Amino acid sequence: MMSETDKILITGAGGKTGLAVCAALIEKGAALRAWVRRDANTAPLRQMGVDDFIVGDLLDFSLAERAMRGIRVVYHIPPNMHPDELRIAENLIRAARSNEVLRFVYHSVLHPQAEEMPHHWQKLRVEERLFTSGVDFTILQPAVYMQNLLGYWQSIERDGVYGIPYSIDAPLSQVDLADVAEAAASVLLEESHSCAIYELCGPEALSAREAAQRLSQYLGKPVEAVEIDRDAWQRKMLAGGMSEYAVNTLLKMFLYYENYGMRGNPNVLRMLLGRNPTTFDEFLSAEIQKLD
Repeated sequence: MMSETDKILITGAGGKTGLAVCAALIEKGAALRAWVRRDANTAPLRQMGVDDFIVGDLLDFSLAERAMRGIRVVYHIPPNMHPDELRIAENLIRAARSNEVLRFVYHSVLHPQAEEMPHHWQKLRVEERLFTSGVDFTILQPAVYMQNLLGYWQSIERDGVYGIPYSIDAPLSQVDLADVAEAAASVLLEESHSCAIYELCGPEALSAREAAQRLSQYLGKPVEAVEIDRDAWQRKMLAGGMSEYAVNTLLKMFLYYENYGMRGNPNVLRMLLGRNPTTFDEFLSAEIQKLD
């Protein structure tokens, strides 16, 4: 177990994954350095008690060198749908090696081997770089977050509609972000996870149709899963400012989900947590209680 004086660097600390992991680490008494994109992203972290920040672009090698000084373990959460994800990781791995960081923990994705999804394939390339880097590593491969459902909550509550741009019958393994954060904190603080690759999945693979049925039960009113037209979704996202690369990458992901689904196994997460992973029903019950 690392002492409380050993600093852990968290990249992408201002996003939902980074905030959850930082909170889990702070609860365990860990000392953190948080790398965020903008000064505005420091506010929620300061409220948690974080006071050591790197602010700026992950592609800036001089920042990467500064970020790694005095760091024992780094947890790299890459930016979503970034065309330079591999170059960012190579930058960080090089800085970690030159500063003798002991372990590089990488937040990857369930089934990075799926070449039809470009952002998964980029993560596989990052994993490959870690294998040949000479830096000790741990790789976490989480499934889709249960919390992603909350992005549709307004439509679900107001209209009773859960609309997604792929088949409502595609089965997807999901995982509670809080479980991922708890597992990540354990991996970062314990020294027994060298060279490990961990698939992080909850206990069920649910389709949107099945999720809507559970929502109906918990909300006490009908909720219908509906497949949104992908062309209409694309126009809306581009008009809203999403980059063309991100839109096209997500469209390929939706098509993959529709054709194959995405299933994983909960056993590894159960081992890391020392308990059963959170079920979808437990997640729904907790979220609805927050809203009441």
